[in-house]
Amino acid sequence: MKTQPRRPWWLRKRILFPLALVLGLVVTGGIAFENSDASSVVVYNLTGRPLPPLLIRVGGQSRSFPTLAEEESVRLTLAPGAAGAVHLELATDPPWKWEGDLLRPRGGYRMTIRLWPEGQAEVFTDVSWWRRWLND
Repeated sequence: MKTQPRRPWWLRKRILFPLALVLGLVVTGGIAFENSDASSVVVYNLTGRPLPPLLIRVGGQSRSFPTLAEEESVRLTLAPGAAGAVHLELATDPPWKWEGDLLRPRGGYRMTIRLWPEGQAEVFTDVSWWRRWLND
């Protein structure tokens, strides 16, 4: 009876599976941490009717969105650049405009804006829990 040679210790399942698991967790955590640095603006339409085209402007960045259906949301993820106030503008006659607080494009900030009937806007700003935990 011929015996097969033993595998090297680093190729055994007992070592390979836990090593792959730990490596996968480290890579996943690194990707999540890197993505947590980007800031974003999220706008919810809670007006009870569709909204005309919407323009979101922050610092030197802007993006237009087509008609926003009732209870629909849009997101603008900011690229690196200068900090600036958040501006919203609806293509109505006369144009509806709203200006919010200053938002930095990096740091894991998320500004949530809820548009209510009669032109009211409710704003919440939160920071990614990764960034909150590391900056405390």
